[in-house]
Amino acid sequence: MEEKVASLSNSEWYIMENLWDSSPKTATQLIRAMEEETGWAKSTTKTILRRMEQKGYIAYREGEKAREYYAVLKREEVVESETSHFLNRIYNGSLGLLVNTLVKKQEVSDEEMEELYRIINEARARRK
Repeated sequence: MEEKVASLSNSEWYIMENLWDSSPKTATQLIRAMEEETGWAKSTTKTILRRMEQKGYIAYREGEKAREYYAVLKREEVVESETSHFLNRIYNGSLGLLVNTLVKKQEVSDEEMEELYRIINEARARRK
């Protein structure tokens, strides 16, 4: 049976990005970071940390002076799961429709087009 990766709320993403960028972090460090990034009160950050710990998204170890939080979920797994969910929900699983929408709505640089060609060519090579 395939293991389902968590779907993070926007609030949980803020915490996870902080922990993925640099771990472990104390609650005080996370509270300060969230206050700067989002304007959250101390109690809001503590509540979200507690909920995320209960869900198994983060964990902590007892440090010398304070708990040190770290991410249990891997960034790559969550991003892959969220992207797949988004593609299926919004574009009925059509990668072509997603890319077409993005290209129509914004200027695509030569570097981005080259990267898209590279990705497609690598995918073709893996199929052979």
